[in-house]
Amino acid sequence: MNRAGQHRSPELRGLELALLALPVAALPHAWHQPPWVTLLVAAAILLRTWLHLRDRKPPALGLMALLAAFAGAMTFLQYGTLFGQEAGTALLLVMMALKLLETRNRRDIVIGLFLGYFVVVTTYFFDQSLLIAAWSLLSAWLLTAALVQVHAGRALERWRLAKQSGWMIVHALPFMLILFLAFPRVQGPLWGDPQRDEVATTALSGELNPGDIAELLQDQTTAMRVQFHDTVPPPPAQYWRALVMTDFDGRRWQAEGGQSSIEVPEADAPDNVVAYTATLEPTRVRYLPVLDYPVSLPDNAEYRDNHQVIRDRRIVNRIQYDAEADLSRPPGGEEALSSSARERALELPPSAAPRSRAEVALWRATHGDDDRAIIQAALNRFAAAPYRYTLQPPTLAGDVTDQFLFETQAGYCEHYASAFAVLMRSAGIPTRVVTGYQGGEWMQRGEYLRLRNADAHAWNEVWLDGEGWIRVDPTVAIAPERIEAGIGGLTGGEGESVPDFLRRDGLGWVQQLRFGFEDWRDFARFRWESWVLAFDPERQRELFARFGLDATDWRDIVTALGAGFGLLAVAALAWAGWRRPRRPLDAADRLLQRLSRRIERQQTGLGRHAHEPVVTWTRRIKAARPDLAPIVDAFAEHYNLARFAPARPDDRAGHLMALRRLAASDLRKPPVGQPAPRTT
Repeated sequence: MNRAGQHRSPELRGLELALLALPVAALPHAWHQPPWVTLLVAAAILLRTWLHLRDRKPPALGLMALLAAFAGAMTFLQYGTLFGQEAGTALLLVMMALKLLETRNRRDIVIGLFLGYFVVVTTYFFDQSLLIAAWSLLSAWLLTAALVQVHAGRALERWRLAKQSGWMIVHALPFMLILFLAFPRVQGPLWGDPQRDEVATTALSGELNPGDIAELLQDQTTAMRVQFHDTVPPPPAQYWRALVMTDFDGRRWQAEGGQSSIEVPEADAPDNVVAYTATLEPTRVRYLPVLDYPVSLPDNAEYRDNHQVIRDRRIVNRIQYDAEADLSRPPGGEEALSSSARERALELPPSAAPRSRAEVALWRATHGDDDRAIIQAALNRFAAAPYRYTLQPPTLAGDVTDQFLFETQAGYCEHYASAFAVLMRSAGIPTRVVTGYQGGEWMQRGEYLRLRNADAHAWNEVWLDGEGWIRVDPTVAIAPERIEAGIGGLTGGEGESVPDFLRRDGLGWVQQLRFGFEDWRDFARFRWESWVLAFDPERQRELFARFGLDATDWRDIVTALGAGFGLLAVAALAWAGWRRPRRPLDAADRLLQRLSRRIERQQTGLGRHAHEPVVTWTRRIKAARPDLAPIVDAFAEHYNLARFAPARPDDRAGHLMALRRLAASDLRKPPVGQPAPRTT
């Protein structure tokens, strides 16, 4: 076969679209795969494109076998295995590209396209954003168009391919929705954890050093989004408890998970209860940020005796949970503090903060046993000059508490919370540090609260006998605007740089436009995450329970799938009956109807019945009217050639002209005319 013949071979019909669709499907992986994988895939696709345009033969099978062995060896050297999320995806990409490179016939193209569908699915192992979802639809659309062209009997117009594949995707969407809602969901991400174990994505770590939270001020990454079911609490009440820190070594506070689980307290005043739904980004830890003070938690969460909420497993993917909080009820007021818990909440290193201890001794001598007066004395100290709240706190060395209180006297929330805890413990008042989030940005578009990592905050809880653990936030004394308006209320001191998102009002129109676009993008992302990505096994069980079904029982799952597909079938039939689409008649069909009506008028019963094949109709006419045999035979031959033969436009026009002449023939006498031309 010569090169031109190979280029026009029906076996390679659709290869051009495959050369477009497969790179589009593989493109999102370029940001997640090693450079050698991306280069090998790109080189294979470019080489196959060049060979196709030049009508050259693909590489020999021996060379392809060597390339496959090389790709497998490189994958094993890179990951130490050929299985798993990253290694498996890399191997799939390489094999798809090599299969495309060795394409010789229609079967090879089909295999390459099906590998492309798997490549689209594996994209979600690394990124599940709304943009990737849209890109996946584009990739599936192009792959489907290429598959349609491969199986078509002739070359189809581009617009027809686009329309046909697009409708196929649209028709598949309802099936996708039913399977998404009813098909059993696995716990955690598919095919392993999408992130390595040593990588943490949470902004709040299990320890707190002076300056840690201040560094997060530049982090605009979303930590969680919250929708309130009814009442939206004011910003000063929006304390989202995450970690409780009790152990202190003189500089660093360490989080503790609590000794045991306890029952969630009931709300004292139902009017103060706030119900909400939170969508939490992956944190790789078990703590669950909740609004103080929780009175209702998800089923898979524990309420520990230190009033920290712990989930039953690490949060390695985005989750959504419902909870309730009583804003007015501090926890633990009815119970006495155990001796071990009291001792732990009073513990200080023997050599820590000597100057601070001396000052606290003077407070205690002045106020006696009045713990509240001691607390107020510390807050009054922070509220007085020269203390200041700074976005860029100085570095502390030596004894961090004494240096902060008596020398630098400038810090962020964690500096004041740490120093306050040391002062209170020096006075014999059990105290701990709590970290979490405070405030947030209310997104009017979508009506949800957006909490960034920059909204991280540290405050204190002190134990008062008969009242329990009482929240005390030293930031209120030094920078009340931080609590009243969130981090948006911070302006920074002289010479301090403030992140742009904290000072939008003073920005130019370009920056304003950029932040407006960011708000729209966050809104779209929030809807995508809360409706799609957060639909985990817990949410599926809640959905099934609304209909009296159990998402863990295979019989109920089959029932749900059957009901979904049954409703879809009923809806499709109703839609078809309502629309009653009628396909426009072809020109040859219109001429066939005209001839049928004329013959029916000549002799009743000889008209063509609905869906009666033309061959059967002409046979019936010739049996009743032999004189019409030449007309109907010639008409049937021209009709078949015009309707079904892959002829050129000029040939089709000639057949239609012959049909018009035959349809207008005199049916009262045998016709005299030329026989129908035959074409191959």
